[in-house]
Amino acid sequence: MRDEPRFVEQLHRDLRDVRWPEPAEIRARARRRSRRTALTAAVAVLVVVSGSAVAVGEWAGRRDAPPAPVAAATAASPTTAGPAEIPQDALLAPADLPLRTGVQLGEAGLMEPVRVDPVLESCGRERGVPSAAPTSRYSRSQTLLWAPVSPVTRGPALTQDVYRVHPGQGRLVFGLVGLLLNACAEWQLTKSTLFGGSPVATTQTHRWETSISGFAGDESVMLRHVSMPSRLRVSGKVAAADEAVEVTMVVRVGDLVTVVALSPGTLEDTAAGTRPGGLSSADLQTLGRTAARRMCASANPGC
Repeated sequence: MRDEPRFVEQLHRDLRDVRWPEPAEIRARARRRSRRTALTAAVAVLVVVSGSAVAVGEWAGRRDAPPAPVAAATAASPTTAGPAEIPQDALLAPADLPLRTGVQLGEAGLMEPVRVDPVLESCGRERGVPSAAPTSRYSRSQTLLWAPVSPVTRGPALTQDVYRVHPGQGRLVFGLVGLLLNACAEWQLTKSTLFGGSPVATTQTHRWETSISGFAGDESVMLRHVSMPSRLRVSGKVAAADEAVEVTMVVRVGDLVTVVALSPGTLEDTAAGTRPGGLSSADLQTLGRTAARRMCASANPGC
């Protein structure tokens, strides 16, 4: 107990040395704290509202698309360091095609899943291929229309999507393409078609193959998709002569991945659905390299 008076005296001396803030300083600190709290709450509300708007927009525009993988969506975040939005200059221009195309229709997106070929992906889901496609941080898409439009060149000449993914995830796209091709070299799609004015069940055989790879950018692959004529499921009779050949190119430069899909009317006259004066295999490879060069300035790392 002899030490208790000494402790009390020391406590009094220490308290005399403490500097207490003036009332004005206390009020100023309180105002700053309140502003920070309000700003944090506002940002949180903005993020929630923005996320809801994006989700609604994606649902409205892609109601037929499968949901993005949960793991990939969780990993993607628009706050990642480095380049973010994708400028229009990173996409192909009408002058890049040796064909007459006109109007550019396009839009930008956020947190979009990387899509290569919806029909191929449908086959993959049916055959149990695990989806490993990443969700992009940002994306930009466009459609180049024929100019002038005629019955022979109806529909788009080319569609292109450019996705910015997290570093290292771009390779997942090419791994997934390999899995899908192994499982879906040939696939029969059953659907309902009007035949003689009545709906009937038809089957259509789809075939995919890799025509060439490694021709552009850091990674690249060119897919050839052949759709055979639809046949009646019961009799096997041809219901619609809708045989067509489509080509899709997937090219990666850094963290940018582009998917370029060309309509049958753009291809040279070597198979059903193509036309004279269309793009040859060499032309397609050149177009893929042009797409890679266009992405160079915006990719991370660049070229």
